[in-house]
Amino acid sequence: MEDLALQFVSGLLKAMFLFLLASGLSLIFGVSRVLNITHGGFYALGAYLLLSLMRIHELGAAEFALAVIGIGLALGAAGAVYERLMLRPVYRAGMLFLALVTFGALLVIEELIRIVWGADLAAVGRPAGLDGGIALGSNRMPVYNLMLLAVGSAIGIALWLVVERTRFGLIIRAASMDREMLSVLGVDVPRAYTFTFAMGTSLAGVAGALAAPMVSLSPTMGSQIIIETFAVVVIGGLGSLPGSLIGALVVGELEAFGILVAPEIALPLLYLLMAVILVIRPTGLLGTADR
Repeated sequence: MEDLALQFVSGLLKAMFLFLLASGLSLIFGVSRVLNITHGGFYALGAYLLLSLMRIHELGAAEFALAVIGIGLALGAAGAVYERLMLRPVYRAGMLFLALVTFGALLVIEELIRIVWGADLAAVGRPAGLDGGIALGSNRMPVYNLMLLAVGSAIGIALWLVVERTRFGLIIRAASMDREMLSVLGVDVPRAYTFTFAMGTSLAGVAGALAAPMVSLSPTMGSQIIIETFAVVVIGGLGSLPGSLIGALVVGELEAFGILVAPEIALPLLYLLMAVILVIRPTGLLGTADR
């Protein structure tokens, strides 16, 4: 029973990272209709930036929190610049061309990581004060894992409040329905694109920084996580924040218990689930048709 509880928490942790990534990806797609494959690159940059900070100085819990916030803000600004310089000039080229541009940018980021940090695997230690554990029967639950669940829940609630209770969130929801009408009403749609990209890439950077103490860092970690993120948005629905949450929970728990019960079929089972959902509901569980 204890093992099942630990496995369930493991699935929740994976779901949290996937939710942060998928929600940013869905926000960007919902507003600009850009399938931002570069998202995985910003996730990797968040992890490697934290690695550099930890190498310079061992971070305590408070310093770690400030570092994660700083990384999120820095990559959010980088995302805004990326959108203005790389994507805005080619918006009219079509969704497929934009996807190719973002894929090329992901490859550039991976090569940049190899040049700056090297191609070898790297590891990040947990911050001082968050490296202990809490007894759970005969097992121990790392304090860092519990902190991640709390932080992930707080970010999810804050993101929901922004989307549902602010003027910016109203613009995001309106843009996902009818961007042309929004422009006619006097809203600066290009600025909305930029702010949405900044928010989405900031979430990816925060996810990478939080994941760094729990995973092995490699230049291709962004490419690996983006595949699972696409699985989340296919299941939940691209452009839907609640769909991102549901999809992340499904993928996280399916992976956690799949590895425990039948590791050889865990990944094929995920792809099978994606295929079934695409056949029954091509827009995902909570997605809406593109307008």
